[in-house]
Amino acid sequence: MTMRPLGINTYSYIWSTPAAECVRRLADLSYRTFELMVHPVHLPLDDFDEGERRRLASVLAEVKATDCSLNIPSLDQNLASAFPRVRAASVQMFRDVINLASDLGIEWLVTVPGRMSPLFPPPLAERSAWIRESIERLLPHAEKRGVRLAIENVPMAAFQNAASLGAFVRGFRSGSVAVCYDAANAHFIGESPAEGIRQLADVLRIFHLSDTGRTVWKHDRVGTGTVPFAELAPALAGAGFAGPCILEIIDAIPRQRFSRATRRSPAWALRRRPRE
Repeated sequence: MTMRPLGINTYSYIWSTPAAECVRRLADLSYRTFELMVHPVHLPLDDFDEGERRRLASVLAEVKATDCSLNIPSLDQNLASAFPRVRAASVQMFRDVINLASDLGIEWLVTVPGRMSPLFPPPLAERSAWIRESIERLLPHAEKRGVRLAIENVPMAAFQNAASLGAFVRGFRSGSVAVCYDAANAHFIGESPAEGIRQLADVLRIFHLSDTGRTVWKHDRVGTGTVPFAELAPALAGAGFAGPCILEIIDAIPRQRFSRATRRSPAWALRRRPRE
C-alpha cells in the first residue's frame, strides 16, 4: 500500500510552543506535513503580524513542508449557532483564519461544523441550514484566497457521522469544500471508521489518526484504545485516498509520542500497535 508519510497535528503544543519552533522540532523528527492549530501561545490570530507570518512561512519552506493545513479549536466560535450574531462573529473569525492560511501558503482549513448541545440538539434540518449559511458566506472569500475547507466529523458538532457529513459536503458541488475524517471521533460515537471511509471516498481529503475508547472521548497514541486500526489501511486503499494522514495525539509529552512514529509509514500506524 502506497501512502504519504504521517503528518502531525500540533494540538499538544498550543500552550507551550510557538508554531515556528514547533515546526523545526518536528522536522528534526523527519516530519514534513503539519496541521497547525490556530491558538495562542502556539499560533495567535490577533497578535501575529505580517512579519511573523512571513517568518513562519519561511520556516515551512525551509523544512520543505507539504500538504499542510490549519485548524482552529471550536471552543470560541460556532458556525452553527442558533444565534445569528454568534454565526456572524464566527464567520468573521474564520475569514481571519483563511487570511492567515493564505499568508502562510497553506491550502486547507480544517473546519468544525458548529457545536451542538448533547442534551438537546436542534433537528438536523435546522443545524444544516445554519452551518450552510455560514459556509456559503465563507466560501467566496476562501476561494479568492486560495484556501479550501475540510469539514470534520466531531462528536459534539453538527455532523457527527459520515452519512450526514458526506451529504452536507456534496451539497456544495465544489472542490473547495471537502471532508476531514477523524477515525477516533467516528469510533467514539459507535461508527465504523472503515465504513465511514468507504462512504466518504469521493470527498475525503484529510484523515486524522489517534486512539480512543467508546466511554471517554480521547485522542491518545495508537494502541491505547480500541480503534480498529487494522481495518483502516485497506479501507483507505480501497477509497483511493492519497491525502495526508495526520496524527492528532493530544498529550502533555508529545515529542516522546511522536518520536516513536518517526520514519514510520501510515500503514504501520494503521496496522500495528507501537512497542512501548
